[in-house]
Amino acid sequence: MIPEKAKSEIRRKKAAGQTWTGIAKWLGDEYGIDIHRTTLQRWHDKEVYSDEIEDEFVELPDDRIKLDKKVATYKAEASYFKKLYEKSIKDDAKKEIIIDAIKNNAPSFPTLNDIHKPSKNSDSSKKRGNTPQVVVAPLSDLHIGDNVNLEQMSGLNSYDIDIFNRRLHGWSTQLLNLVELRRNVAPVDELVIPMLGDMVSGDIHEELARTNIDNCMQQMIRGANLIAQAIMFLAPHFSKITIPCVVGNHGRMTRKPPMKDKYMDWDFMLYQWIAAYLRDQKHITFSIPKAFINSFEVGKSNILIMHGDSISGAGSTQAISKGVTGLRAFLQYRNTLEDAILTSQDDTITQFDSVMMGHFHRIEEIDIGTGTIHICGTMKGGDEFAAQRLHAINKPRQLVTYWHPKYGNVGKEVIYLNRYDTSHKMFVDVVPELWIEGV
Repeated sequence: MIPEKAKSEIRRKKAAGQTWTGIAKWLGDEYGIDIHRTTLQRWHDKEVYSDEIEDEFVELPDDRIKLDKKVATYKAEASYFKKLYEKSIKDDAKKEIIIDAIKNNAPSFPTLNDIHKPSKNSDSSKKRGNTPQVVVAPLSDLHIGDNVNLEQMSGLNSYDIDIFNRRLHGWSTQLLNLVELRRNVAPVDELVIPMLGDMVSGDIHEELARTNIDNCMQQMIRGANLIAQAIMFLAPHFSKITIPCVVGNHGRMTRKPPMKDKYMDWDFMLYQWIAAYLRDQKHITFSIPKAFINSFEVGKSNILIMHGDSISGAGSTQAISKGVTGLRAFLQYRNTLEDAILTSQDDTITQFDSVMMGHFHRIEEIDIGTGTIHICGTMKGGDEFAAQRLHAINKPRQLVTYWHPKYGNVGKEVIYLNRYDTSHKMFVDVVPELWIEGV
């Protein structure tokens, strides 16, 4: 401890040019205190610095101090956001490069030449109506790569990539059978396959990452390969096939559900690969937006598609209806914009009559006045989470609907998929070591 009366003398001696060694010796001789020279130096520097800061605050007004603090804060924020911006630019560039590489280099199936043409002279065509109908058959919640254990499910369900393959083949076959039956009463020449997300199991939960049959990249490419084969199986039987897509939540690449860049999802990559595989089929078109919603038209009906994870409320009918009502108001806001903006964005969704969504792993219809909310089922069926947490299970099912150009939805079928679990009919689940070598 330096005596108070010695402090001013130490400052004077240092100002006169004495060394810290000499000052330490003087302090010992004069006061009998043994303090090392470096300790004296640190004390002195600290005292001088504190005096300077104190003098500065005395001289500066409060407004000036506040302003300097704001300037320092803004400089720090500017530096931080600059780094985020630069990182975002790099990440976006990488994403676009990957997508471009898929579009330009992925192999594709040979162009189909023999495509279904409606017969006008057959006996069946003379008995049926003349108004064509469109079949809309969603693919939702496939969860490719998930491993549902039969024993842990008390024998009620099992699922892996092979079972998915069998169910997908069964779905394709049964869809064609149903369409052929429908063609006895009306022409059915157009197929819409909305892809509603959760196409892959993903790794958003630790237990999925641990128990999945394969990693996310393999889930995506194997799934794309098999789904592309299923569409090619259907392709010769329709003069037009439309495939609108939305991403789900299981394929996301972040632990928490993102609000920004939601489209950067393994589902999005899967859709891009399927589209690349089928790019030479001129009668097949895709819509793969970056928005979390999409839509398509069937006659006078405008159908909105979404995955359903944006709706809170544990999937209750009331929560789903409320969420769709809010979404309707959100979309119709565009009608209040100026004409100049409207004309530049005339492809934006502003209204819908019906809705198709997945996520809730069940098939259900909810009337919304202008049409119906169709909850479209799951190919996976029940799993350990639903059994233990919800004490619920649903059969693996997918929805098939028929649409009249004037009257809208005029029919519905349900394809039960577990009946195909022991089938020997499957698509070829082989991806070459170099993906661009062929499918």
